[in-house]
Amino acid sequence: MSDSESKHLLIVYHSQSGRNERLAYAAQAAALAAEPSVQLRLLRAAEAGTRDIMWCDGILFFMPENFGSLAGGMKDFYDRTFYPVIARELHRPYGVFMCTGNDGSNALRQFEKIAKGYAWRCVSEPVICCGEPGPRAFEQAEELGAGFAAGLELGIF
Repeated sequence: MSDSESKHLLIVYHSQSGRNERLAYAAQAAALAAEPSVQLRLLRAAEAGTRDIMWCDGILFFMPENFGSLAGGMKDFYDRTFYPVIARELHRPYGVFMCTGNDGSNALRQFEKIAKGYAWRCVSEPVICCGEPGPRAFEQAEELGAGFAAGLELGIF
């Protein structure tokens, strides 16, 4: 299958402690193992942009909550890409994973409002891990990555 025929998965993450970065890498490894034909980009939010959203067929987000709100590094990504993406009508399926110090509810609510503005659609239950991620959190990240890649490859979303 050529690159133009394969599905493209974008994983965007922001992490200062390394928690969300490690979880994003776990999702990437599981996605590649589950669906080797899916093309994948794993990028820090500061490095990702509109071209990456144009390239992909679906997006996974890994992000923290800072002081009960959406992390500034993720907010910067959304601020930079919002108008170019909505102008191109790039309606993408997404999944979200938050590793937080709080309960994540307010940050998730903020993110969901932003995603609605993009006209993106959530295709998996949001995952929220409170505190240091343990084995269950990594298992959830792997399930999210593998399941999302399979969904893209099968044309489910």
